[in-house]
Amino acid sequence: MNEVNNISGKVAIVGIGTSVLSRDSKRSVGALALDAVRGAIRDSGVPPEDIDGVGGIYSTDQPTVWPGYVVESLGLSDIVWSTCAAPASANIVTEGIAAVAAGVCNYAVCYHAKYRWDTVSAAARKDPMRRAVRSGMDPWMSVPLVEPFGVPNGMFAAAQRHMHEFGTSREHLGMIVCNNRRWALENEAAVFYDKPLSYEQYLEAPLAVPPLSALDMDMPIDAAMAVVITTPERAADLPHRSVIVDASANGITGGSDFFFQPFESYASYKTLVDRLWHMSGHGIGDMDLVNIYDGFSSLALEWIDAAFDVRGEVGGFLEDAWDAEKSKIFFPGGVPMSTHGGNIGEGRVQGFGHVLEAVRQLRGTAGSRQIDNPELALVVNGNNPVNAGMILRAG
Repeated sequence: MNEVNNISGKVAIVGIGTSVLSRDSKRSVGALALDAVRGAIRDSGVPPEDIDGVGGIYSTDQPTVWPGYVVESLGLSDIVWSTCAAPASANIVTEGIAAVAAGVCNYAVCYHAKYRWDTVSAAARKDPMRRAVRSGMDPWMSVPLVEPFGVPNGMFAAAQRHMHEFGTSREHLGMIVCNNRRWALENEAAVFYDKPLSYEQYLEAPLAVPPLSALDMDMPIDAAMAVVITTPERAADLPHRSVIVDASANGITGGSDFFFQPFESYASYKTLVDRLWHMSGHGIGDMDLVNIYDGFSSLALEWIDAAFDVRGEVGGFLEDAWDAEKSKIFFPGGVPMSTHGGNIGEGRVQGFGHVLEAVRQLRGTAGSRQIDNPELALVVNGNNPVNAGMILRAG
């Protein structure tokens, strides 16, 4: 593997913010973004006039909230770094990390805003106020996940192929879904906070396209989340315990069309995860928390393949990790997965909640979900070709 300019210990996440998470927020997507960014800046303790970098996700669901809107609406000024990244959400966090590490800016705020548009929610198609504007500027990124193709066919085909090749089953996918829904019951902000799901209910759910049901897909919501990033030296004077970045990376390989072919996700995941271990000097056995991306439960399955290096054996690996009494997954050493509920339990902000939950856990502020003295967390987001990951450490 190529040598890297290691960023370990050079960057810290110092603020987190979120809007309300709901199926119908009664807020615009722009207002949600401002709520999250404002909250992250306040949480960080950084004076707004010191923010000099702003980055957002250029979403697959139109319209998107670009940095200029945030800068003007919040009265920020003297911005020297800005960008838009493709989802998943950790992409923009890794870009902010790189910008701060390179000295391009001193304090970067990075955000993502989601909306329950008609392009991702069948229920929203009945609401004229939720009709997303189709953009001609970037046709590929305007392709919705529901229309006009009906479903991302390759996603289902990839799950079918995994089951055929490795003997995995819906029972294994159910462990992932029920773990995330169970953790959501302990997260008051989650859209499924008051909606339990049993393992039996999961297995009895009608299939959308075999082998996946609607329960295997993340839940479209109205929401936004944000982080503030700076150096550990600047963080020393801020109010909260810093969360240090030990590594961040992306991974892309071939076979990235998930509409018309069973796309190859595992190879890109393995590229990313191996890079994180190489950059940080850590391994999976060092992690106290793993926040695994779950846009679909089948994507989470392959992230587990890569993170724990159990390709071909993940079914048995999950069976060993499954605590049926608690309806949760605990990996070797009692390591939990996605203690906020993930996209499936908390709601779809395309993985940003995975980053925020890691920060809360490492700060020790996760409330009833708090695990004992965590030091290291693995966060992975997205699919091939748009993914990102990081290793975060308690400061």
